[in-house]
Amino acid sequence: KPPVQRGARACTVCRAAKMKCVGAEDGQQPCQRCRRSNSECIFEKHRRGRKPGSKLSEASKMLRRLEKGLNSAKLKHNHDSNSTPYPTSPARSGRSESGYRLRPSDPYGTPGSQFSTELPPLNLPPDYDGESYASRNGSRSTNPEHEEDDGDRNREGMFPAKLIRRENQRQSFFKTILNPEHEPPTSSMPSDQGSLSSTYTVSPVHLPPGFHDPVTAGIIDDAYAKVLFDLVFLRLNPFVNLFDPALHSPTYVRTKSPFLYTTLLMAGCKFFKPEAYKACQKLAHEFAVRSFAEGLKSVEVVQAFACLTYWKEPEDTRTFTYIGYACRMAVDLGLNRYFSQPPPNETEFQLRERRNRERTYLVLFVHDRSLNMQTGKQWMLPECDLVRHSNTWHEEGGSIIRPEDVIVAAFVQLRRIAAELTDVFYMPNKGVTDTTHADVNQEVLLSNCNGKLTQWMETWQNEMRRANGELFHFAFLSFFRLYVRLFLNSFGVQASISPQSRVPPSSQALSACYTSAMENLQIVTKQFASMSMLRYGQDSITVMTAYCAVFLLKVIY
Repeated sequence: KPPVQRGARACTVCRAAKMKCVGAEDGQQPCQRCRRSNSECIFEKHRRGRKPGSKLSEASKMLRRLEKGLNSAKLKHNHDSNSTPYPTSPARSGRSESGYRLRPSDPYGTPGSQFSTELPPLNLPPDYDGESYASRNGSRSTNPEHEEDDGDRNREGMFPAKLIRRENQRQSFFKTILNPEHEPPTSSMPSDQGSLSSTYTVSPVHLPPGFHDPVTAGIIDDAYAKVLFDLVFLRLNPFVNLFDPALHSPTYVRTKSPFLYTTLLMAGCKFFKPEAYKACQKLAHEFAVRSFAEGLKSVEVVQAFACLTYWKEPEDTRTFTYIGYACRMAVDLGLNRYFSQPPPNETEFQLRERRNRERTYLVLFVHDRSLNMQTGKQWMLPECDLVRHSNTWHEEGGSIIRPEDVIVAAFVQLRRIAAELTDVFYMPNKGVTDTTHADVNQEVLLSNCNGKLTQWMETWQNEMRRANGELFHFAFLSFFRLYVRLFLNSFGVQASISPQSRVPPSSQALSACYTSAMENLQIVTKQFASMSMLRYGQDSITVMTAYCAVFLLKVIY
């Protein structure tokens, strides 16, 4: 029998069994399977192509679309990696190239100036010197979605989306479809230890075609952008407590997310360079549309959408939508992953990046519950392990406790206290909209709630003293505690405020509402104003202040 010229990798028997053909590589002997079954070992060339008139199956169409999309993505990636719109900005220092100075000769940083009365400091680490801080300490490069899977592997491993993603990490999608020979499983996800040993390098900034940040668009120069960043941290961040000045340098933010970079510059221009505000706002909104349309997801994108709501225009009504989208993205990214113990071998910089993710989720939780309390609309974020253990979160950021982290942890606990009573009196999440409950003893509930709020204030004032907080931080804690106290006790007087009502108000609730509203307005008009901080408060500060004033007017008239 002459040697068979192989036109296929498997004989007809093995192909029919969809098994690997072993033992007939030399073309002289039948394969092992044909030898065992005493069958004729025949090799035939594959008859490629389709018969005339036949149609592709839906699975084949999908496979071809996937292959086409994969090739397009590779081409696009190669094109993007070869194009660098502009070099990265130089390291931030106390004095910029064009002569801008912020501290100490700038009026915003001079101790004796009208702008610096009891200002909260930046709280930079002792060895912080700008951009080199990141490269010295290393950066964690793991994907937050992967981290979420690791944390929930045992509990949620059978959810379809997670199961498919984990299978795709173990072996590629095409291998899963084509069912090849078994190979030892490999993981595309780096181990925790490997990722923790990686170092952070500032890569070139990539902007999508047709998009510009305020610097590349020529609205402001790079030197003044650095000044605006410092002003944002001095004046705006104390109200939102979302950013860490040791981490969020201009180059770091610009490299990570041009969207967040543009949004922060927009916020700074609103107060310190009004002539550039509208142009920056237009760029920020263009980034927001692109991020939503293309499904871009990162912790910086979450922060950017939140910042679009903090210092918005009065006619802008997208706060609930933007915060809802940011909340969904935060959950999708696994920003709420809870670490009972810090990961092993975690560097200082990796710690700051991890806490940046956790801080973002906690701030969103506070904002989400605040919107629920203000509007009565559905909240998005339920309590999770990170939220339930947040009462000591401010102590886990290193040897030095930051006042901003104390405020974040305190506000999470404050919203949890408020939610307990709000769920009883006003429960939109449970379909109850009537605020009058005959079977509820309002006096007892309000007395218990007021006691918790008093205890909350004592606890967090002590924690703020441990963190060496400034006068502003103590006033900020009091402002929010008094507002929550006013809102919750208003349930005890709402029925009696109506002109047609003959129900006498609760004297305890009325007294608490009156004193809370008065003291809140005094904090705003005296303490915030004397610190030159009043104009920099986010939109919710204005809403709370207006609520206090309107409530007092209703009580008087």
